[in-house]
Amino acid sequence: MLKRHEIFISGYYQPVATNTEIAQILETLAELMELDGVNKFRFIALQKAARRVSEAGFSITERAAAGTLTDIPDIGEKIAAKIEEIVATGRLGELEEYFQKYPPALIEMERVQGVGPRTARRVWEDLGVSNIAELEAAARDGSIAGLPGLGEKSAENILKAIERLKVRSDRLLLGEVLPVAEEIAERLRRVPGARNVTCAGSVRRMKETVKDVDIIATATDPEALTGAVGRLPMVADIITSGPTKCSVRTHAGLQVDLRVVPDSLYGNLLQHFTGSKEHNIALRELAISMGLKVSEYGVEETASGKVNECATEAEVYSLLGLAYIPPELREDSGELKAAAEGRLPHLIETGDLKGDLHLHTDWSDGRASIKEMALAALDRGYSYIGVSDHTQSMGMVRGLTPKRLEEQLAEIAQVNDELEGFRVFASAEVDVRSDGSLDLPDESLSSLDFVTVSIHSGFNQEKSQIMERLRAAMENPFVRAIGHPTGRLINRREPYEVDMEEIIATAARTGTALEINSHFQRLDLNDIHARAAKNASVPLVINSDAHRPEHLDVLRYGIATARRGWIEPADVLNTLSTSAMEKVLLKPKTGIL
Repeated sequence: MLKRHEIFISGYYQPVATNTEIAQILETLAELMELDGVNKFRFIALQKAARRVSEAGFSITERAAAGTLTDIPDIGEKIAAKIEEIVATGRLGELEEYFQKYPPALIEMERVQGVGPRTARRVWEDLGVSNIAELEAAARDGSIAGLPGLGEKSAENILKAIERLKVRSDRLLLGEVLPVAEEIAERLRRVPGARNVTCAGSVRRMKETVKDVDIIATATDPEALTGAVGRLPMVADIITSGPTKCSVRTHAGLQVDLRVVPDSLYGNLLQHFTGSKEHNIALRELAISMGLKVSEYGVEETASGKVNECATEAEVYSLLGLAYIPPELREDSGELKAAAEGRLPHLIETGDLKGDLHLHTDWSDGRASIKEMALAALDRGYSYIGVSDHTQSMGMVRGLTPKRLEEQLAEIAQVNDELEGFRVFASAEVDVRSDGSLDLPDESLSSLDFVTVSIHSGFNQEKSQIMERLRAAMENPFVRAIGHPTGRLINRREPYEVDMEEIIATAARTGTALEINSHFQRLDLNDIHARAAKNASVPLVINSDAHRPEHLDVLRYGIATARRGWIEPADVLNTLSTSAMEKVLLKPKTGIL
């Protein structure tokens, strides 16, 4: 796929028809507007529209032809006109004007962590740097270090970020792919004659990023099922199609591969294509030691040549003397030994959560009231929430000050009076400032039921500084949890420099919980760190970080990450009932959580 700026280089245009390309053009225009310093609401509106286009499960080109673009949320008349121009001409005049003003590759520099629009424009204007290669050279030869306000540390951080960028994954986020995969599978289940239709691969193992989608199915008429895939509304192109196999590409550029197999081999194929590669290698080695050979075609008894076809995955594992292993655990991280010894964990499930202890309302940057968020949680079967709005130093007009917190506490009390049987815990997401201090005084913190603290600034500090900030926060007696502990944004921002072993040890010593932030861009803690925390008896909380009611649904991704980390219900604080939670929060933190 072309980089966004490459679509326009040298006046050469390819026909623009896919949602992905249209979204890239809108996003490019938004980035150049930000670089140019235009009103932020203009480029934010374009970014929202680009997101809608990229996530659409239908052809934007067809909607443009039908004149119904403005029916799509976040696409008004002005943005619809831009899209119509792109579809009709393969170009966008407004974007061409910006490329007359700025080098096309300049916006690619903003992919480097720590290089925002201001820095990108400055190094271009002052040093003539217009792409990542030139940026790296300028960081190495001292040019960037010589700019006032930047210095050697900035140059060093830029070099580190460029190195990370070179190895960054081009895989897609699970939260972007899973809804599409599930919709395709559900539509295929409705095809006459379809029986079993199941997503496999990384999607089924719920990895945080995935490359494509594999679907394994059985049907009385396999060719009818493979033919139905190409007619789905989210499909843009048919790559290959046959009586039992089909590969297609969606409007968002996602490849989906379907295999239809006999009922008798369904378990073998599903196990094989679920993976992981490492799990399957370990499984084959175990089979060889038992005189067996395991593959997608069955479990063969080497001596006799008899092939055991398995209609279910459980049969595959049973033939190898193993308990059924949940897909999330299939990473060759000790699951075969545990399955052989009957020690597999009783993994946490979505229904085990009784509440969400980190969400935002319109008291800060949320988009709904306290009561609206409470009702949304109640509708999803939860017993409580913790309203955790941002505090003042986040740079928001509506961040919580001590005075505004007092006002919010009064509203929380009112909502609790109105919602019988549901509890709103008073909380806050308190910023850990760059100097290590907390964004609210202890007097304010003491008035809260549950305090989550997070780092939102100073990401480029030395590890020792980051660790001192987190250590001091965990030692505060009012701090109950550390939110998104490493600060990463998957495929967008690397974690700040932390020593997770020390964080876990300090959390254990102080009785501080660590959060699994469920937003699919974060999933922070990741599965490896979550398992390490469990092994150290550190309590976890699985939260949505929701900013509007529908965001509560991302909790499924946090649950998936927890399952990949071998987490059980007893390991997670917010599996407690309301009454049990109240008892815990009435006690001092250390040694209790």
